[in-house]
Amino acid sequence: MIILSNFLIILGLLFWLWGTLPIVNKQHSLLYKLHTLTVSDSVGSLILLFGLLCRVPDYWPLLVVTAISLSIWNTIFSYIIANIAEKKL
Repeated sequence: MIILSNFLIILGLLFWLWGTLPIVNKQHSLLYKLHTLTVSDSVGSLILLFGLLCRVPDYWPLLVVTAISLSIWNTIFSYIIANIAEKKL
């Protein structure tokens, strides 16, 4: 179970890095950068939470509530940021 947990944690960190790299790329639009960043951060964070769930299964209610809250918050936050960015462009 520790090997699966380590794999999921490393995979989540790679998703975070993958979402951060397009920010330094100047050829993409702001909305593309924001979309890539919010999606990869959301997926990376959820994968990290599942990696933690493999390590400490006793805390599954807290981790499930955290995963649901994170999914809802990141979806709403990315929508708000995209609307603000669209109006300023």
